[in-house]
Amino acid sequence: MQRLLAATLLALSLIAPAVHADAAGHVLTLDEAARLAIEHQPGLDAYDYAALSAREAAVAEGELPDPVVSIGAQNVPLSGDRRFRLNADDMTMATVGIMQEMVRPEKRRAGANRMRAASEQWELERAAEARRIVRDAKLAWTDAYETAKRAALYSRIANELAAERQVASRRLSTESVTASDVFQLDTMLSGMNDRRIATENASRRARAQLSRWLGDAAFRPLPDALSDLPLATAMTDRSAAEQSFDRHPELAVRRKAEEVARYEAQRARAERKSDWSWEVMYGHRQDDRADMVSFQIAVPLQIDRANRQDRRLAEKLALVDRAQSMALDQERQLRAEFLAVRADYEAALERLREHEDRLIPAALARVETARAGYAAGTLPLSAVWEARRGLLDAENEHVMIEAELLRVAIRHEYLTGAQQ
Repeated sequence: MQRLLAATLLALSLIAPAVHADAAGHVLTLDEAARLAIEHQPGLDAYDYAALSAREAAVAEGELPDPVVSIGAQNVPLSGDRRFRLNADDMTMATVGIMQEMVRPEKRRAGANRMRAASEQWELERAAEARRIVRDAKLAWTDAYETAKRAALYSRIANELAAERQVASRRLSTESVTASDVFQLDTMLSGMNDRRIATENASRRARAQLSRWLGDAAFRPLPDALSDLPLATAMTDRSAAEQSFDRHPELAVRRKAEEVARYEAQRARAERKSDWSWEVMYGHRQDDRADMVSFQIAVPLQIDRANRQDRRLAEKLALVDRAQSMALDQERQLRAEFLAVRADYEAALERLREHEDRLIPAALARVETARAGYAAGTLPLSAVWEARRGLLDAENEHVMIEAELLRVAIRHEYLTGAQQ
């Protein structure tokens, strides 16, 4: 049972290397892979810049537009002897003016709030991306660990078979080994080398995928074994896990997008009331002619509000509904993924029990029985090799189940945010 608990913790535990202290600094653990994956990620920096951009835009959105200064001339003659002269006609004057558009405060507030919410949304996007990076880096580490362990297992068995092949070839002259036995051993050795080559290639590809997140650190040595920590209970606490969905950054992003859409709708609602602008202009005339000053206020006429402003508001309200629906869909997706994780965990745990309680002990017993039978002369040498091949398959499958439990733990951590 102790072995079962130690293996089960793979679904909820971190990795610790079983190495000596002088080599610990060179081993790439799961924790170290997660830490390195977060550091120096240009994609995360991009979210920071986007959030900064939105915060700067929020300040600008809350301000009035810049005033407009105008300089010109009015009532300049175009014909006759006085054409194009600025001092020949009583009506001609040089003008300077200033105009200010008065955007309604509620519109400016909605725009500023919208950009602040967008900044917060980018920050949540960064948190969600960081969690995805940690998940993907850990899954890539698990792939590298699994393929490395399997490749080492195939390599060990292939070396043992090669050594036995040399011994068997020297015993061909005796009655204990026949040519058929040697040919069968050659077949097994070739098959084992083929599986070793394929698994080593998969290991190299897994390392290459891990280098996407870690760079050169992805090629550091991996631990020899997984840690032996107490069994955690988070996987069985379903209510606590489901409550953590409310804090999941993916869902928080969707809800913040809904808030952004609501501020967009507020701005569109404010657009149903026209802004206005004012302008003051001073006109200077030549000689003793009186200078002039003008003042005017301009208000747009919303002569077709039903097909303009109301349609824009309806558009933004529809986007609010869309954002709300996407948030609900995201929550449903997270819950479905959590149920899938629980199902995978239970299946992998049951398979692990079956391997440790029955399959591996049975394979070990078969090997011992075959060796005893061969020593007694009642079984051929090929029976020993077949038994050892069955044990190899069981051990290989056991490594795969352990890796699957670790993947379940990583997915569980991604969904709940509870690092085990």
